Amino acid sequence: MNNLSEGIFVTGTDTGIGKTLITASLAWKFSKKISKICVMKPFATGISTYSKKFRSRDVAVLARAIKCEEMQENLNPYFYPLPCSPYMASCLLKLPQPSIGFAIKKFRFLQKKYDYLLVEGIGGTMVPLNYKHTLLNFIKLTKFGVIIIATPKLGTFNHILLNVKICQSSGIPIKGIVINKMPNHPNQVEAEIPNFIQEYTKLPLLGVIPTINKLKMDESTFSKVSKLINIDPSD
Repeated sequence: MNNLSEGIFVTGTDTGIGKTLITASLAWKFSKKISKICVMKPFATGISTYSKKFRSRDVAVLARAIKCEEMQENLNPYFYPLPCSPYMASCLLKLPQPSIGFAIKKFRFLQKKYDYLLVEGIGGTMVPLNYKHTLLNFIKLTKFGVIIIATPKLGTFNHILLNVKICQSSGIPIKGIVINKMPNHPNQVEAEIPNFIQEYTKLPLLGVIPTINKLKMDESTFSKVSKLINIDPSD
């Protein structure tokens, strides 16, 4: 084991596109090969606190996927009970803004403790964390490569290219792109967007995940989704 573990940062073009599903599915898949694996969502917001054990529902899903017993404050240093960016939520709730330095300390703690770490972002890559930093700044500090999650909705080509360009210009390696929520009966544009994205960006298309009706965040779902994503811990 190295002093600092390897890992993946899962980001996306928007909120509500399935980053938690993809991160949890990959964590479940990788946990079959790596015993000391952990998940992290450093910044989270929501309508309200999810449970006594987990403030964030997303963090609860991630932890459940690998039966993670790590303390919540390490998995999720910052949670605000208002569904918007951490910067905006902290201002509106009159709470302290997230410290990128404190969050990265928690990240380093987990990185040293575990052999592999999957980190889920919040919203899109340029979401403001505080008045000085965006999520992009935090991603750079992790030195992890990213997986970009998107959906085939109208406008996604532009959104993906913006994410690709900002990551590449910031020196962040891109491991590939996942298209989530592909309709079961896609129209011509939806069906072809994965091919056009791969051809235009020259980046790996790691998988296309169909829309899952009545989605249940359980082991059966994680197994099915992970089989559709072509990536391993060593990639």
